[in-house]
Amino acid sequence: MMFHAAWKVALAVALRVLVLVILIFISAIATARAQALPTATTTTPNIAINTSFDADSLGNRSIYLDSTFAPFGSIYETGVRFRATGNANWYRFLTSEDPRILANGRNLEGGLLAGYAFSWERFRITGLVGPAFGKIVNQGVMTDRWGAKAVIDLYATPTDRTMASGSVSYSTITNYFQVEAKTGLKIFDDIYFGPEARFTWQQILPWDTNFSTNISTMRLGAHVSGLNIGPAQIGISAGWAHDRQLGSGYYGGVNLYLPF
Repeated sequence: MMFHAAWKVALAVALRVLVLVILIFISAIATARAQALPTATTTTPNIAINTSFDADSLGNRSIYLDSTFAPFGSIYETGVRFRATGNANWYRFLTSEDPRILANGRNLEGGLLAGYAFSWERFRITGLVGPAFGKIVNQGVMTDRWGAKAVIDLYATPTDRTMASGSVSYSTITNYFQVEAKTGLKIFDDIYFGPEARFTWQQILPWDTNFSTNISTMRLGAHVSGLNIGPAQIGISAGWAHDRQLGSGYYGGVNLYLPF
């Protein structure tokens, strides 16, 4: 009973975070349309590297790395994008309820994506799709799979003191769907602090209608973003984690963004 109450509260908080992100994106689009054309300079970078590591107390951890290339201009301008992605995940899963038996698994996945970015003064959206290859190991059984991956990234600074970002991705290799969102308020220089939420689904198809009941993992927490170390920007996250099979715990993570 207490678990169901906590789940409802957590879901309500997560939905509020997502609604807040959507409202900020709408505000950013309106602001962007009121602004001039995208800003462009010859000194801005056309390559950006993004990497992250996170782990939770339930035994799950992951490493992610991507490199995005804008061949005809700045990474912050409207134009064609190419992205190479790679991620490794180590996880635990339930094989028996009674007696309760847990097993370990891992997967490696890489992809080469192509797409387009639309960039305004305070709002940017990028969509990419392409082939991907995965190697899955569950209880010592190894499986190689080819598939496709699609990603949509959004970033907005609707005012000088606020930010919002979001990402939606889907991989056919394990029918894995992920949605994450962050909002932030500037607390010092270009450093932002605010809430974040992430939801994942396993073995789900895009046209399935039972998304609300089939959430595999959920994370609700807070982030500090925009910490500068030279040209790189560092972000730190922590909060509450829930796994449908393993229960609840806590998580922590760090990410790095490097344009050049």
